[in-house]
Parts: sequence; C-alpha cells; structure tokens
Amino acid sequence: MKWLSGFLIVGTTLFSACKSSDAQPNDLVSVGLHQSARLASEVVVRVDSIQDSRCPPGGVCIWAGETRVKLLLSTATDSSAVGLTLGVGNNAKRPDSTGVTLSHQTYKVVLRAVGPYPAQTATVQVAKL
Repeated sequence: MKWLSGFLIVGTTLFSACKSSDAQPNDLVSVGLHQSARLASEVVVRVDSIQDSRCPPGGVCIWAGETRVKLLLSTATDSSAVGLTLGVGNNAKRPDSTGVTLSHQTYKVVLRAVGPYPAQTATVQVAKL
C-alpha cells in the first residue's frame, strides 16, 4: 500500500511539473468545403472555396502546383475573410498564415494541409496571440 501511495505522489508531482501556465491553447480542425467548425477559442471557421492546381497523387507534372483556400473566421460579434495558399508558386514569405483580429482579440491563422479532390478538406490552426 505504501508503494502505491508513493507512486501516486510521484506521478502527480511529475504531471503537475509538466504543465505550463503561460501556454496558449491552439485549435486545429479539418473542415470540408462549404462547412463550418467551432473551435475552443470560440472562433468559427468556414471554408468558402478551395482552388487546387496541385499535381495529383501518382501524377507526372511539370509544376507541383498550389492550393488556395478562402476562409471566413467569425466570433459572436465579428468576422473576417482571409485567403491562404499552400504551394511553391508564391512570392509572399508566408502565404499559408496570417493574423486576424476579431472582437479585439488577435489570432494567428495557419493553413496546415488541404486534402485532395474530391474530398476537399482544409486543416486550419487558430491560436490566440
């Protein structure tokens, strides 16, 4: 019994030591075309359009292509449309991410991945700054 109590105390101590009080929660969600998802940060993400010119899996292409996603981000009182791009044909430094201010709170929005046609989904990460 003493062994079990000691194990629980050590385990609890280690678990609490791993917590970071200043860490901001990140939200990651995969959303289909014309669908919405509510994140824990109370931001709703809707995918309005996906334009995909990437080379299909197994295809032989001259250019790798790119995919552009238009998103609508909203809270209960505010909304903002953003366009993000994945691919090599971009001149911007980070076209896959942007900052958005909604209801006086700033968020970083990152396009992490886009699923191929026909089941097009955008994986989006939203983090409070």
